[in-house]
Amino acid sequence: MQFSKFISSESKNLSISDRIDSLKAGCLGAIASVFAFFVIALCHHFLQNHLTNVQLISNFELDIALMLLIKLAMIGFAGFLFAVTYRYIVRRDRNSHLKSGAILAFACIRSVTTIDHELTSLIQLPLISMALAIIILLVENIVWLAIIQSLIETAIQHKWITTFGYD
Repeated sequence: MQFSKFISSESKNLSISDRIDSLKAGCLGAIASVFAFFVIALCHHFLQNHLTNVQLISNFELDIALMLLIKLAMIGFAGFLFAVTYRYIVRRDRNSHLKSGAILAFACIRSVTTIDHELTSLIQLPLISMALAIIILLVENIVWLAIIQSLIETAIQHKWITTFGYD
């Protein structure tokens, strides 16, 4: 098998400690995602019960145990992937645009897929209600990822996790 000079079959820059720190970051992201899910679900429930004129995109139907487990697995896996990716994105940079851009990119992708799934019900709403539902969904995803990001940053500051390529 031939590889170009830019693609290598071996990971020369990825040490065992980098892989372990990625696993630690991913596990922290998964755990943080599950806790953030419940916090955001409570806020979502509060908004839905107290703002009668607001139609929300319902990601938080938790009455069926199997559905809850599947959602927790998906949110945990998404948090794992975000945390690992975030660790690789930030490296040793102090670039706040890069950090916030990672959060916004992941939040937009997650929001767009949810909107795509709910499009038939959203399209029936008045334009203002539809825009508000989409904005609330985007804010929920940004908050969720910001919680993970702040925990990853805290872990990096306390040297529980190193930045990528720190060796």
